[in-house]
Amino acid sequence: MSHIESPTKTIEKFIPSWRYTKPDRLREEIISTFNETHRKPDEYKFRYKNGELLDFQTSTRIEINTSSYLGQKDAELLNTLTSWVSENPSGTALWISPSYDSVYPCNKITMYQIEETPLGEKTTFNVTVLFDTAKDHTLEVATKLNPVFAGIKDPEVLRNKLFIVDGDFHLGNLLELIGTKANNIPLPSHELIHHFVDLIHSGASAKSIADEMQEKGLVGKFAVSCSGSSSVSSLESQSLTLNLTGLEDKYGSLSFTCPKCGRSNIRPFGQLISNCQHCGGDVRC
Repeated sequence: MSHIESPTKTIEKFIPSWRYTKPDRLREEIISTFNETHRKPDEYKFRYKNGELLDFQTSTRIEINTSSYLGQKDAELLNTLTSWVSENPSGTALWISPSYDSVYPCNKITMYQIEETPLGEKTTFNVTVLFDTAKDHTLEVATKLNPVFAGIKDPEVLRNKLFIVDGDFHLGNLLELIGTKANNIPLPSHELIHHFVDLIHSGASAKSIADEMQEKGLVGKFAVSCSGSSSVSSLESQSLTLNLTGLEDKYGSLSFTCPKCGRSNIRPFGQLISNCQHCGGDVRC
């Protein structure tokens, strides 16, 4: 059983790099810390420009270190997300990230909603919710969105998958999907956040800052995520899943193209199908 680091200890490790973070971005980091350690939905944005997703606050390109397995999977997800944003004027998608020993102490789900500004700029409004359940629970959540995952045993197949959901899907649906309730604890005051921005930039001891953040309620008891009108049930057979590469069973890939109409089919795990799910043509080998 892996050891889960205390949130205060994790924040103490973050602070040295935070000292070089601009005030606007640091305020967002502190708010994110509050949300995550209190299991409150964490809201943020991406900016889409010239075929890339950018940090909304700094307009810097989102880059992922791909030297590790997790980095490679996260990069695959980012590529899928970027393509989806580039190809659609609007829409809602979900990413389910299972826990991972010694790195991600809890499960995470993120909702991405494509938006367009009055100036024609495309952005994504994102909401991340952490949930402290068994890793296998992520497969149960995925199966509600797409029954193709019913026979899958390894939650790791979800790490690079993007689930497209109904445009009316909202935060309430997301919380119902993972079986949790809204946390209405109020955000800390602007004055308190500004106090810690100045304190971090002052060079004070990282441990003393982290301890004070906990004492004043900015750091909660939970671990940090890293060291429509439609009901959930109505989505179970309507969700499209992007990036099914590598998802196979004894018959081969679950995704294939109909030789007659050219559209993509996704068959149930462990089962073959005789007819195209779109045109009804014979797809038996």
